[in-house]
Amino acid sequence: MERGRRLDLAWAEEAPLLSLQDRGWVHEAVYGSVRFRARLDYLLNLHLRKGIDSLPAPLLPVLRLAAHQIVHMGGTPAYAAVSQAVEQTRRLGYPRLSGVVNGVLRSLARQGGDVSRFPSLAEDPVGHLTHWGSHPRWLVKRWIDAHGLEAAAALVEASNRIPITYLRPLGGSPVEAAAELVSAGIVAEPGPPGSGTVRLEPGSSPEAALRVVGGIIQDPAAAWVVTWCGDVEGLRVLDLCAAPGGKALALVAAGARVTGADLSARRLALVAESAGRLGLSLPLVQSSAEAPPFAPADLVLLDAPCSGTGTLARHPDGRWRLSEADISVLSRVQERLMDGAASVVKPGGLLVYSTCTMEPEENDAQVESFLGRHDDFMVEVGAGVPADFVRDDVLKVFPGALGTDGSFAARLRRR
Repeated sequence: MERGRRLDLAWAEEAPLLSLQDRGWVHEAVYGSVRFRARLDYLLNLHLRKGIDSLPAPLLPVLRLAAHQIVHMGGTPAYAAVSQAVEQTRRLGYPRLSGVVNGVLRSLARQGGDVSRFPSLAEDPVGHLTHWGSHPRWLVKRWIDAHGLEAAAALVEASNRIPITYLRPLGGSPVEAAAELVSAGIVAEPGPPGSGTVRLEPGSSPEAALRVVGGIIQDPAAAWVVTWCGDVEGLRVLDLCAAPGGKALALVAAGARVTGADLSARRLALVAESAGRLGLSLPLVQSSAEAPPFAPADLVLLDAPCSGTGTLARHPDGRWRLSEADISVLSRVQERLMDGAASVVKPGGLLVYSTCTMEPEENDAQVESFLGRHDDFMVEVGAGVPADFVRDDVLKVFPGALGTDGSFAARLRRR
């Protein structure tokens, strides 16, 4: 990941090398050290005379892994975490720094990582949410400016939780699916209203659950976007950014005649694999949503590439990969994709624009800009989702609401 690989992709490659017994512990150690990187760096800096940046870059993940075990993973004895970090330091070719690593971590173990060691929320809200909250300073300031301090603090807290895994059955109700899973020894319960999902108990194997119930792994925030599309039975639907395929497959299961498109052939192969597993018909086309090669359809779904700030709990490395400049770049891409999507919506048809970000430039402002360029479209309200998530006739789900990710969706009806 430090070399630029996305954490979820790196994990998918490396996890099969681990035993099932070790996998959960290693996942928490790795994901937690990434999630709380800024918190851990702040603590380590308190014990390093020249600061953490004075150390060779390959040692930083070693220190963070050990610090996370000491501060957050109570089941790991501090001496074991310290010993492991010292051994890793030597193996990486820095034997002269093993004493520094040993001393820093032992000092941290003695003094701990309590919130009292950090700037207080009352006196220094940006510093508190940056260091204790472990988010980039620019993002913290942006959230405070856009949503206010209380909402920004709630967003930070939600982004630091361990995400819940939800399964969306594609056939049968969530109540029936939960009963099937419980009968198979997998603890589950129906998810939030209108999402059509089932909540799996932490630690449950998604693969095992999918062997019992035919469906997809999908967070309620994404499932509500499908609900926001409305009654799709019999409609011709284009999903222009279909990969990884969850929304397209859910629309097929709801009776729509869906064609999925995406720019990436590799990601389309994953969609085809899921459709094959479920026995669903989903024609796929490699194409760009900027110039979609289709005849106009009843419903066009544009689940646009975005900054993903509504899914930082699930993708903790996203906060460290993203820059504020990226949001401007993405908003310009989204503008071109929306214009392309509009060209394949038939008169009277519907364009559903969705993201998994909390940034106004990619959501409300994007819709407002689109309407200024396309006066033959209008916003119309959807139905079927909890009323708290409908604001100004669009779907807005903040992360942490009912334990979900964040999402945004607007229904744009062509006159």
